[in-house]
Amino acid sequence: MSVGRGAKLLLIAIAVGFVVGILFGYTVSVTLPKDTQTVLADWFKALGDIFVRLIRVVIPLLIFFTIAAATSSIASAKKLGKVLVLILIVYIVTSALAAFWGVLAGQVFAPGALVGLQPPKDYKPPTPPSGVDVLLSFFQTDFNSLLTVGGSMTTIIFAIVLGVAVVLLGDEGRKVSQYLSLASKVMISFVRVVMYYAPIAVFAYAAWLMIRYGPVMLGAYGKFLLAQYSLTLLHFFIIYSILVALGGLSPVRYFKAQSTPFLIAFTTRSSAVTLPYNMEAAKKMGVPDELFGITLPIGATVNMDGTALYQALSAMFVAQLFGIALTPYHISLIILAAVIGSVATAAIPGGGTIMLAYVLSVVGLPLEGVGIMLVIDPIADAIRTAINVSGDNACTVFISRFLGYKLSPQ
Repeated sequence: MSVGRGAKLLLIAIAVGFVVGILFGYTVSVTLPKDTQTVLADWFKALGDIFVRLIRVVIPLLIFFTIAAATSSIASAKKLGKVLVLILIVYIVTSALAAFWGVLAGQVFAPGALVGLQPPKDYKPPTPPSGVDVLLSFFQTDFNSLLTVGGSMTTIIFAIVLGVAVVLLGDEGRKVSQYLSLASKVMISFVRVVMYYAPIAVFAYAAWLMIRYGPVMLGAYGKFLLAQYSLTLLHFFIIYSILVALGGLSPVRYFKAQSTPFLIAFTTRSSAVTLPYNMEAAKKMGVPDELFGITLPIGATVNMDGTALYQALSAMFVAQLFGIALTPYHISLIILAAVIGSVATAAIPGGGTIMLAYVLSVVGLPLEGVGIMLVIDPIADAIRTAINVSGDNACTVFISRFLGYKLSPQ
């Protein structure tokens, strides 16, 4: 069975699992006693959590070996430096633009206006971390941090430095580069194996969602989701069309190749799990292996446009819920914090909500907002993850033009 056909069959299985899970969960929520519902919900959530835990195990190694292998494969240290600088600039600009869309969505749709929640009586705006604290958080203090999801940024930095060290060894470093490449392929294969469990996990999470919250949850947060999906898809179709067109690729060809990783990311809610499929899409777009081998693994962790938009919109939503007025200064802080928060977000399901606490704390908003957003996280996370991975390839195509690569679409 070809990889392309296997991916299509996997998507069908995941979609079936999602629909069946929703229907099963709804049936349970309206027919069985509450005590039985609670027990079943816990078991379904546990089945879904198994998938998340497997992802958490592979993320550090996947990121490390894919980036180290790709970095060490570029013979010219000067060319490598140019790639990394361009990645940083383009990723930051697109994430900042996405965060701006989130603020705009909050102002136009005003999803939390007139709700009238009261801040906790003992509520005090938390002290936001300083720029120095944020910077040092990217450089953990010991090697063990490389093996944790929270140390993803340190892992990326270590992998890049290792790759550069291998390049500087010249001919002696080629054997090391080959081993790193082999390890990278093993980790990608590991992800494909884990993906066989994805349909079960999606079924379980869908059933848990319906049993735990019921259909009322969808209506209560409908306005927020409408705002999020509208502006996120606008970013996807307009901004990414412009990026790939400037990179010399037809937007139609881009969207066709990107459709499979988009849907896998939407259903699994994990940039890391989608990485092998995103790489396959990059090949179809004609991007050289040595380029997307660097940009996509790094992008899976630091380039999260969908997350930046979601976090900015969520901050606006929480402020509106509690009737807290925001000044232009606060809004600029939201955009900045959303960009930094999206960079520091782990490539796992729900990672964006975890970092939302950081964004809220920077602006001084009630951290109870995190709990409020957790209710709709499975739905909100799906579209933001799909955009996260799609942005990686759009930016890669755009960057390829400036590096002198000629695309050869398949």
